[in-house]
Amino acid sequence: MSQSLNVNDIVNIHTDEGVRAAIVVLVARKYTHMIWADDSRPGVQIRKILNEEIRADVIDYSLAKAKKSFRRMGRTFGITKSAKRALRA
Repeated sequence: MSQSLNVNDIVNIHTDEGVRAAIVVLVARKYTHMIWADDSRPGVQIRKILNEEIRADVIDYSLAKAKKSFRRMGRTFGITKSAKRALRA
């Protein structure tokens, strides 16, 4: 992890498939939960990643704009109930 992540941080997460934008939902002892859009169905979902495996850079972006764009992607590509609940808060 390049730097410590906090709840509601907007990050660029580096995965094996490429770089994705994500919102940090929960930072726990072992895992970090993030909302991101994926190519699968449903498109917007919460994923948990081991803290040791996180390669992410915090970006300076408005949380309200990020939530709005993820909700828009959720309407188009589908969204899980837990991701919808987290975006509402």
